[in-house]
Order: sequence, then C-alpha cells, then structure tokens
Amino acid sequence: MSEEQRRWTWQPGMPVAARTVALAASWAALVMLGALAIGTSELHHWEQAIALALLGVSLAGVFVARSRADAEAQDHWNLLAVAFAASGIAQLFVIVGQSRINEHQLPSITDVAFLLFQVLVAGFFLRYVNTGNRVHLATHLFDALLLATALTFLLWELVLRHDLGELSRLSGTTQVLVVLDPFLDFLVFSLVVLLLLVDRSPVRVMSLLGATALAAGDVVTGGGVNVERGRLVIGGLCWILGVLALVIAVALPAGRRVEPLRPTLTRLAVVHGTVTVGLWVATWKYVLHDQPPTVVTVVIGLLTGLFWTSTQIAWHRVSSDWANRLNGSIVELQQTQDELRELLDDLPAAVVVLARDGRIREVNAQASGLTGLRAGDMVGRYFTDLFSADDRVALVHMWNEVHSGKAMENPTLTFTRPDGSTVLLEGDSNLPLRNPDRVVIALRDVTQRVMEANRLERARERFRLAFHGAPTGMALSSDAGGTILDVNESLVRMLGRDRDDLIGRTVEEISHPDDWQRTITMLHRGGTQDLENYRVERRYLRGDGGVVWARTWVSVMDDGDGGSLAISHIEDVTEQRHNEERLEWAATHDGLTGLPNRFRFLERLGLYLETAEPGSIAVLFIDLDNFKVINDSMGHAAGDQLLQTMSERLRSVVRDRDMLGRFGGDEFIVLLRDIGNGHNPQDVAERLRQEIARPMEIDGAELSVTASIGIILSDRPGITTSEMLRDADAAMYRAKARGRDCVEVFSPGSHDATVLTLRTTNELRRGLERGEIVPYYQPIVQLDDGHLVGFEVLARWRHPDRGLLAPEQFLPMAEETGLIGDVGAEILRASLVQLGRWRDGDPRFEDLTVSVNVSVRQLMSSQFVDIVARALAEGGVPSGALWLEITESALMSDVKAAIAALRELRGLGLHLAVDDFGTGYSSLTYLKRFPVEAIKVDRGFVNGLGIDVEDSMIVEAVINLGHSLGLSVVAEGVETPLQLSRLRELNCDRGQGYLFGRPRPAELVEAEYSLG
Repeated sequence: MSEEQRRWTWQPGMPVAARTVALAASWAALVMLGALAIGTSELHHWEQAIALALLGVSLAGVFVARSRADAEAQDHWNLLAVAFAASGIAQLFVIVGQSRINEHQLPSITDVAFLLFQVLVAGFFLRYVNTGNRVHLATHLFDALLLATALTFLLWELVLRHDLGELSRLSGTTQVLVVLDPFLDFLVFSLVVLLLLVDRSPVRVMSLLGATALAAGDVVTGGGVNVERGRLVIGGLCWILGVLALVIAVALPAGRRVEPLRPTLTRLAVVHGTVTVGLWVATWKYVLHDQPPTVVTVVIGLLTGLFWTSTQIAWHRVSSDWANRLNGSIVELQQTQDELRELLDDLPAAVVVLARDGRIREVNAQASGLTGLRAGDMVGRYFTDLFSADDRVALVHMWNEVHSGKAMENPTLTFTRPDGSTVLLEGDSNLPLRNPDRVVIALRDVTQRVMEANRLERARERFRLAFHGAPTGMALSSDAGGTILDVNESLVRMLGRDRDDLIGRTVEEISHPDDWQRTITMLHRGGTQDLENYRVERRYLRGDGGVVWARTWVSVMDDGDGGSLAISHIEDVTEQRHNEERLEWAATHDGLTGLPNRFRFLERLGLYLETAEPGSIAVLFIDLDNFKVINDSMGHAAGDQLLQTMSERLRSVVRDRDMLGRFGGDEFIVLLRDIGNGHNPQDVAERLRQEIARPMEIDGAELSVTASIGIILSDRPGITTSEMLRDADAAMYRAKARGRDCVEVFSPGSHDATVLTLRTTNELRRGLERGEIVPYYQPIVQLDDGHLVGFEVLARWRHPDRGLLAPEQFLPMAEETGLIGDVGAEILRASLVQLGRWRDGDPRFEDLTVSVNVSVRQLMSSQFVDIVARALAEGGVPSGALWLEITESALMSDVKAAIAALRELRGLGLHLAVDDFGTGYSSLTYLKRFPVEAIKVDRGFVNGLGIDVEDSMIVEAVINLGHSLGLSVVAEGVETPLQLSRLRELNCDRGQGYLFGRPRPAELVEAEYSLG
C-alpha cells in the first residue's frame, strides 16, 4: 500500500486488537454486573462503578489506537489514543471522589478531562476527513458545526431546559457546560453522519453508534444536574457502549477513501433540514408564544447564524471550484473531442459509430474512402441500408450479439460502391463501456485477403488431393518433435498400419531402433532450420513387425505460427536395398562358397595391418594341387562341389576372429589375427593341409585332394597388403616346387621363384610378339602300309636365353595366365600356312593333313571358330586338311558346351579327334554325341602293349570300341616294332611316335620328306 493510500484509509487493527476489545467489553460487563449484584442504592457508588468500567474500556482504546499508530505510522491515531487517555483520566478522578453528578460547582477537573476527550475525538474525525483541500475541510467542519448546533438547540429547548427547572439557580457557566457536553457529542455525531453519506462501511456505522450512545448518555443524565439513580445507570451504560463502540471502530477495516465534496441533495437535506426544524421550534416558542429566551438560547442562535453564514460561504467556494472544474472539463472535453476526431480520421481502419437504434452517428475519413460515400451521405442512415438484403441477417445477428455481450465472429459483408465496384468488408464491433448507447464498428477491406484465402484454400485442396493420391508414401509432421500429423494411403499400405495408429506417433516411434540417433539428429537440424531440405535412408517398422527400407525426402516449411512443418516423401526401396546388399555381397564375396573374395580380404587385411603390432598377423595362401585335372575330367559341377566342401572344411579349422577367403579358382587364403600364445601359423596350416587331404566322395567317386600352403608373417613395420599377398603366393609356389602337399613359410628364395614365374610370363608374351613360339611336326602314318598321312603339330619356344623349351615348361603357365589362346592361335596359323606351302609344292602330298591340339579354354572361347576360319583362309588349305584334337577331360568339363562348340567347328568341314582317350571318365553315350571322327589311344597304354596284359586289353578294347562307333583309331607313343606289330594285328588305323619320327621343325621335315 502506498503512503498516500495509508494516509486516507482507515485500516483494521492488529490481530491483538480484537482480543483487547473483547477483554474490555468483558471487563465493563463484569463491573456493571458486580455493582448490580451488590445492590447498592448510593448514587455515588453507581457513579464509581460506571467510571471503573469506562476506565477499562478507555485503556483498551489507548492500546488499540497506539497499535494502529505503530502499524500505520499515522499521527491521527495518536490523537485518538490521547482522547482515550483523557477519558481514562476523567474516570480516575471520578473514582477518587471527583463526582460529576448533582455538583453545581462546574466545571470540575473531571469535566475538563471528559470535554478534552470529546474535543480530541472530534479533532480525530476532522483530521480524518482532511484531503488537503482547505475549502473541503472548512465546508465539512461548518456543516458539522451547523448540524451539531441545530441538534443542541433542539435538545436544549425540548429536553434540558425542562429538566433543569429554574435556571436562575444555575450560573451562566454551568448552563454553558451543561449544553457544551452534548454539543461536542453532537459534533462528533455530525462528523460521522457526513462521512456516512459517502460510504456506509461498518467502521463508520460503529463510529456513529458510539457518537449516538455518548450523546444519549449526556441527554439522559441531563448534564449531571438533578440526576436520579435510574437515569445515571442508563446514562452510564450509554457512555460505556459509546466508548466501547469507538474502540471497536478503531479495530475495524477502513471505509472508502474520503474525496473532495460535491453538493448533494441528501447532504443539504440532512444539514439544512435539521436547521429548519430548529427555526420552526424557535419561531413557535419565541415568536408565536412570546416566551423569553435564555442565555443559552441566544448563544445557540448566534452560533447558528454564524455557522450558517460560514457554511454558505464555504459551499459558494465549493460550487465555484466545481464550476471552474466543469468549465475546464468542457473545454478539455471539446479539445479531446477534436483530437479524437483527428485521431479517428488518422486511424488506418474505417470506423463507423452507431446510435442504439442502428443509425450512423459518426464516420471517419477512411470510412468515406472505403465506401466511396461522403460522411454526410452516411450519417443519419441506418447502417444496414448500406448493404444488400443478403447481408442484413448477418448484421442483425451481429447487432444482437453486441448488445447481449456475447463473443461474436466478425462477419464479412459485400458492399457495392457508387461506381459499381464491389468490395468485401469485415466488420469488427464492440459496445463501449462508458457509453453503451453507442456501437463502434471497424470496417476493413478484406477483398484481397479473401481472394488470397480462396487461392490458399484451393492450393490446400490441390495439396490434399496430391498428398492423399500420391503413389509414394507421404507424411506431414511437426518438424521440432517429429509428431506425425497426417499420412496418405500409400504410406498406410507401405507400413501395414491403420491411419489412426500412425497419426499422433513420432517419427522415432515408427523408425528402426538402429536408426533412432540419425532420425533425432536430422529432426534437430531441421527444427533449428539448419536444413530446409534433406534426404535420408532409414528403416521403418511395419505393423506386422517387418522392416521397410525407405528413401525419405524431407522438406521443412513454416507453419505460419512461428513453428515449422516437415513434409516427407517416402519411397519404399526395400527391394532395391536388398538388391544393393546382394550386389555388395556379390562384389565382396565368392558366389560359390560364400567366402570373402579378394577385394574384401585385402580390404580387411589393410585395416588390420594399420592397427596391429608387427608379428601379430599371418596370411596363409592355399592352392589345391591338380584341381584342374579333376575339374577337366569330372566337369565343373564336380569341381564346384569340391570347392564348396573344401570351404566348409577350412571354416572348421580357422577361428571366428580369423578370416577365410577365396581368391578364385582353386586358391583360398586365411588371415590369422593375434597369433602367438599357442596359436602358431604353421600348426594352423598343417591342420588345414590335413583337413584338405581327407578323402571325399563326389558323384559316387572317392577323391583325395592335396594342397600347397604358403605362409607370410607381418614381421616388419609398414608391410603392405600387396607385399604380404605377394610373399604368401611366393611361399605357396615354393611348396608346389617341393612336391606339393606341404607347407612353406616365406623366405627370400620363394620370392625369387615367384619373380621368375612372373618374368617368364612376360617373356612368353614378348615371345609371341617376336614369333618365338613355333610349331614342331611329328609324322602320323597309315599303319597298314606305313604311308605318311599327316603331322601332329606340337608347340616349342625358342627362348633367346634359355634355348628350346618343351611344352610342359611354358604351356601350363600359359594356361594359368590366359595366354594359351594366343599361343594356340599362333601355332594353328603357322602350321596351316606351312601345310599350304607343302601341299602346293608337291602334288604327291596334296592330301597331307595336320593335327593341332586345342585346350579347353580355346574350345570354350566364343571367338575360337572365327580364329580357325581365318587360319584356314590364311593358309589356303581346305578345311578337311585340319584335324583338331581335344582331350577327353576337356570335353567332359562341360558336355553341353563342348557339344555345341564341336558342332560349330564341325560345320567348318574340319575333322575332330578325342586325344588321350581312356584317361578320362567319358561314357559311350557322350562319345556318341560328340561329332568326332577319330580317337587317339593314350601313350601310357601303348607303352605296355605286348608286355602288360592289362594295357594290351585296354588298347584292344579302345580300338574295337572306336571301330564299332565308326571312328578311326590313332595310337600315340609308338616307339618299338613290337608295338607296331601288335597294333597292326589289332587293325589300328594310324599311329605316331618316335618309331616313325620325333617332333621336328618345318625345315628338317622338308629335308627328310623332300617337301620343299
């Protein structure tokens, strides 16, 4: 509470004040009941009992007033405390014997103290009404004095003068004091009555009760003259109640703040009505009945005139002040009205002020500009007349809502201007609190806004149709928290959930747990507007528990309320993702065995080498021995089955922390980590070798496969993956050189051997370019007459440093490196060119043929037929002069492909023969299906002919089989006359071997047979 408010309000006392008042009331009641119980008839005793009760109540008043003074720091409370103290002093004198009753020697000390009490109480109320305006204070005081004087006059003339009897026995001073006591009571009463005209609060009512009780006590006791016991007791009770009421008033909450006075009819009636009654009494007694006036009557009359005159002067000043204020307010109001008029015209909105009947009273300039009507054309008209009949219902509804005080929606009205143009106006109306007879309506041109809203609504409808009809999943969510607000049917189908199940969830709730962190990160970045658009691939959880991979495009936009929304386009890429995973797996794994391939193995090896300690990693390079023989003889299917079995066996040996991979073909590789502590690479390699060597059954046949294993340790810092792979490969080749089926740890010599192999490969490639690969010719004769029918062409390498190299020294390498195709093509071309020269050079040999060996790689090449055709054309020989020999195992590697290739070759008109027949696993069925014309008996069987019964039987069986199938039979490796004789006995068609001639170059053949 401010200091100003504390000054002009009467606050309740402290909590203890209520208990003090109760105690004082109890004390007074106890004293009076005690006096009544004693039953004394002495007037003096009753006066002392009353004084004793008043003493307790007065002391309570002192305590309560002082409490209010301490609590509120207001001086007028101290004034009231002094008043109660004066009352207490008066009662003390009464108690000690200074009686006020029937004592005609007035004034006594008791009278002075009690008069002081009354004066101080009056001063308190006068101080209370002091607003700082002296005119107001004087007016209030003179009104109170005038009212108190009138009441005192009536009391004197109607009561006291009769009760006092013969006044001549009383001194003038006594008469004045007899009148002064009730006058002061009436003054307090008048001050409180005037306060009650402002506010009838409990504190003022209680104050009036106290003042009335005090005045009643003085009236009953008649100023203390000729008082009887009964009147004394009644008057004493009135005094006790009066003082107690004032004490209670001190403790009650304050009334309304006193404000400067304004003339009111009630105030005039109370004050001047009482004075008028007094004048009637005086006129009736002293004018009409001509009674002699007393001194008191004269004094009161003079005071009444004085106070009435003073009151009129004071009220004249008040009226002048109010008139000046009113004139100032009128001028200020006019200025304010002008300013409001200007302000009204300066408002950006069009304003129309209506009277209660709906007519227009005022409009501002904007209203005229908006409607196209002048102010004079609108003022006085009904507001509804400005609009079409269709809008009048809405206007009437708005009017009723405004006057009923209900919340209303602003209507949109259609207004046609004088020029015929139409605008849409929005009306916002309210009822002013200060003047409910007026209604203020603000009109706004919302034509553009409505058009924009309509366009926006159409855009929203298009968006809704596109959103819900989109073939891809779409979701609308709050960007900050990711709460889903809407989804389309495509997303519902994609996730296998109900639409209601999705709406209200967060994106995190329907995302895969492994993607939560990424989802939260993207939502946070989008919510802080770091990203307006972003794309992410993540997994969503279907309603059936399945997982959907989706590519999500998210666009962040403003929601118009200071937040942001996210529109997500969600495309199901589950199948694509699975395909990518399969492709990634296929790119990094071997499709046959499921093992990591070369790329993945080297990738992991590189990562481990970066962090591993030197000597903690080992690589084991495993190459199956003679796998090509099995693959060629039993077919690719059997070879694949063997590789799968081997991968399972190798897996069973290596630890989970180690890595097993396949490099292709028959090569496996093992990465051993954290070697040492009993995990020796050589021990692991030995276990792998033993596991590989265990017999296995494939297609009903029992096979035993061995392997050569090379080991390399990361025994030096900075070793690279290529170095480890190179050295492991070198160690593996070293193991093969030692006889295979063994384990070799890398040493520098192993590397040298590998380097030699690489150098030889490069030299072979250069040798092909330089024509170092040349054909050698071994004669083939008709066995029955020894006639030369052709030559088998065998490849030789005229190495510039190493001399003449046999086929076994370079053809396996050519087979492994893929150069076999180039070698074969060169031998075929050179031999056919040479044959053409021989056939053209001597007519005796125009039927001479050549037989050329074909590898399985050549046979399966899609370009081989074209190579053969070009060679025949270049040599200028008929296709019937060419025999192509294919080993039995090569034909069995892929029977269907072999048959197709042979038929295509046979279509050229050349001849086909099966080489090394009897060493493979072909069946008669396959042999019949192959478009071949001859079979060649392997030299291994021919060597035992005539010596070994089993070999002889095999040769005989092969010859008989060939003849039974209509095939000619050629025996290889004929070296002795015994073998020749036996072959002739078995009717073998042709033969070749050292007995007929060794393989020789073309120039030696020409010299021997005179073919030049």
